[in-house]
Amino acid sequence: MWIGELNKKLNRNKTKITFSPHLFDRQEYWNINIEKIEETVRTGKIFEKKCEIPNKICFKRYFGKENTTYTVIAIYHNNFIEVKTAWPKKGR
Repeated sequence: MWIGELNKKLNRNKTKITFSPHLFDRQEYWNINIEKIEETVRTGKIFEKKCEIPNKICFKRYFGKENTTYTVIAIYHNNFIEVKTAWPKKGR
C-alpha cells in the first residue's frame, strides 16, 4: 500500500514537521494548539478515508484529558512533513 511506503521513507517520529501559513490563519478561530498537532502527526492513527495519492495523509488523535480529537491533514515531502490544515472536535 502507498501509505506504508511513505511511512518507510520518512519516520514520522523523527522527521522535521513544518506548518503551512493557512494553519496559522485558522489557529485563532479554531483555538488550535500547535504541540497537539505535532503530537497527532507523530503518534496519531492514519484516517484512510481522507488520504489521497501520492502524498496526502490524514491523522487523527484523541486527547482524553481535554476530551478533544484533532484531525490533521499533512503532505509528505522528500525530507519533511508539512501540515496543511488541522481542526479540533469535541469528544471522539
